Amino acid sequence: MGSRVNHAVIRDGSCTLFFPGDAGDGLDYLLAPGPDVVLRWLAQLDGQAADRWPADPRCPAGVLIDPDRRVVLLFATALGYYAHRAAVLDAYARTWSGWQTRWAYDGLTDLIEYTGADHGVAQLPLDVPRLPRYDGHDPELPLAALVTVAGEHGCRAYGLSPDLAAEQPFRAGPGLVDWLADGEPLEWCDEIPSAGLHLDPATRTAGLWSILPLHGLREQWSVLWPGWTLDFWGDAYTRQVALCPDVLDEVPQVQVEPGLRELARRLVDRWPVRSALAEAGLDVDRLHVQDVGGMRAMLDVGLTADELARTVDAVMGR
Repeated sequence: MGSRVNHAVIRDGSCTLFFPGDAGDGLDYLLAPGPDVVLRWLAQLDGQAADRWPADPRCPAGVLIDPDRRVVLLFATALGYYAHRAAVLDAYARTWSGWQTRWAYDGLTDLIEYTGADHGVAQLPLDVPRLPRYDGHDPELPLAALVTVAGEHGCRAYGLSPDLAAEQPFRAGPGLVDWLADGEPLEWCDEIPSAGLHLDPATRTAGLWSILPLHGLREQWSVLWPGWTLDFWGDAYTRQVALCPDVLDEVPQVQVEPGLRELARRLVDRWPVRSALAEAGLDVDRLHVQDVGGMRAMLDVGLTADELARTVDAVMGR
């Protein structure tokens, strides 16, 4: 169950869980139409309801919708690059107007905690990971995370590729500094990763930001990093950039316009509208029966062409 997206809806204090079965890469366009359409869609998923949270905290995405308090709490590891996530949240501020849209930095833990249930099941074990040898970041691989270490002569920056990030190196404790020192530091950085950790061994302080689930890292920090103080920066990667300008001066500012256009395109391409499918010569009834990609529930929402057009306009800020 940990491989699927977890959807939760709270009404009158009662929580209903759904597991539609996608891997999280559709969360951006599925939620984009806003509360009326999304709640109509979830209402079609009664047959996919569940009575418990997954035992594996490493699910790729999750969303909790609380119509009573008008709160949306979400996370997604497959949402895309930093700039695309920023564009999605920018669009939701309009399509979910009047709602609070919050990012679940601890992933499933935050969703469970919101309901008042025991969130310990969604935390990773309190173990120091065994890390492979670090030789430096391979420039042919994406930069998944960035670690900067302050010193007398400025900062050293180290890049972590996706395979290393999956090993949870931030959980390695103070030994992380020596582990990184065995590899080559970055000479410059010109992209925004998905997470960053800034370490100052002299003051034993750390700054952390991330758009990936932390799985209880902040709560477990005092045990994993004894004697170190943690300052959590949310998604503010610019805090890390400001502390290491010599190495990180090429990290770009976030541009949301390309992501808004991409989200609008995905909306038009992937939210089915009966009239548009029929005009394209497709057998809508057959698509409904076959239920490819969960299309049946989406068709049963009855999204109209006018609703879709208004959503696209709201996404683009028109």
